[in-house]
Amino acid sequence: MLHRIFTVLALSLGVMFASLVAAQDLAGAYKGVAAATGMRLQFARAGDIYEGLFADRTGGSQIFEATALEAGAEGVVDRQGRKVFMRFVPDGAGLQMVSIPISEDGDMIIENTQTLLFLREDLELPPLPTRYVDPPQQPGGTIDPEAFVESYAFWPSVSVSYGFGMVRGRYRTLIRLHATVQADILWKMCQSQAAPAELAEALRGQGVNCQDVLRKIGGAIQSGAAFNRFKADVLAQKAQLTEAIRCSIDYRRNSPACKLSGARVAAAAVSLETVASVLRRY
Repeated sequence: MLHRIFTVLALSLGVMFASLVAAQDLAGAYKGVAAATGMRLQFARAGDIYEGLFADRTGGSQIFEATALEAGAEGVVDRQGRKVFMRFVPDGAGLQMVSIPISEDGDMIIENTQTLLFLREDLELPPLPTRYVDPPQQPGGTIDPEAFVESYAFWPSVSVSYGFGMVRGRYRTLIRLHATVQADILWKMCQSQAAPAELAEALRGQGVNCQDVLRKIGGAIQSGAAFNRFKADVLAQKAQLTEAIRCSIDYRRNSPACKLSGARVAAAAVSLETVASVLRRY
């Protein structure tokens, strides 16, 4: 039954996870972000079983068990007298918790599916940006490039792939010139591999493949401090990138800030810095 539930779930969400991410151990404590703010998860592993603790934002808590899988863990949990299928999947520096209520007849109630994001408690989450937009649920269309840059870190990996494809070409080029940000975007895209053409474009000329990106940043996550340093560098370069985007959109701007931004972009274009050279620093 669990395999049938997850098969339908995977098809409905369109999510594919890279094998290196799938192998990530879930053990540890997590704090909820976005819609899960105020919630907490904790896992301890014993063989093929995770002992879990879920705490909601009201202070209520529940102990549960989940079976370890190649791609995270899953189990059926009794929540307030109602069975719920729970799937926990590594996603970036945390995990996605997908829950589907199960009817008394044993059928899952797909329309009540809920997906929540959690971040490891020992890692820092940047504040929600003012230009934040909700994650795209499917490919197609366009997106404001500045909104994408400021929002993608808060999105599920599959939505980052969709969003990158929605950024117009010249702004994707501008993003690639900011290699630390490009590394962060690739880390998310490599986890879902939901948009192969866009992923191939993002990888082109970067001196890495998805295995390289996932291994290197996965190692930084395990150390904690290295990952926080990486994310701090990403935030600093994002500020430069958003300024470059604003100056690129408004060609009439001739402010000192735009002159400085233009000089930085020109320097980046001749620096030959790639995602590979960025990741060597961590």
